Amino acid sequence: MPIAHRPPYGGAHYHRRDITATSFKPMEDLSNLRAVCRVMERACGDPSVEQRMAMLRIYMEGLEWLDPDRYYNLLALLVGMANPQACTLKGIVDFFAGTDPSVNELSRAAMGGHNVGAYLYALMLYRNNAGAADNDIAKMYIHRLECEDDSVAIGSAGPKKLRNDGCRVCREEAAYLVNSVTWCMHGEPLPPAPVRGDFPCARGDCGKVKGWEQAALFCNEDCRIRHEIVEFEKRMGID
Repeated sequence: MPIAHRPPYGGAHYHRRDITATSFKPMEDLSNLRAVCRVMERACGDPSVEQRMAMLRIYMEGLEWLDPDRYYNLLALLVGMANPQACTLKGIVDFFAGTDPSVNELSRAAMGGHNVGAYLYALMLYRNNAGAADNDIAKMYIHRLECEDDSVAIGSAGPKKLRNDGCRVCREEAAYLVNSVTWCMHGEPLPPAPVRGDFPCARGDCGKVKGWEQAALFCNEDCRIRHEIVEFEKRMGID
């Protein structure tokens, strides 16, 4: 049954949330749904619709090129509504292509639960080397990406127990989005950052890739996040 002809049932909120999260043309489908009934019109006006809209899918469909005015108006609207995917797209531009690099929108994406936004925010925040508080925030988001509990996060699980499975998944999508959104050339350097000093490491097999799954184990949080920054730069073609 065409989406505009679905009966509203009384589950209007369910339908519009499902549409914004899964539809390939959410704006058209929402416009169609508004015509169904007054109940649906009120549901479509709910701010949670904008917060859940699949902005990355809209971006991948090429709306930026097909209808630039509509795309950027929608992006600004969704960023204003703290849509995590929109904040990731805006944050990539702000940090990687802005004249004054900022991680503010990437921070909002991370707080909204978008993994790629959280990945980029954690790496760039740690890389900026602004102090212990920022380092702890960066490590916290890496813990979340790796689905670690508190015992692992504080290092009580012992040496060489920290993995980077979640980071490896996010790395590929993050590198693709940065290159795609900003038109960065392969190998173009990241914004400058302070140079960090030495840090404790057990050496040995820390950070070395093992097995068919290409997994790596790390002796501490700093080793893991520094390794991930290096791997992300390699993925971007930066030596």
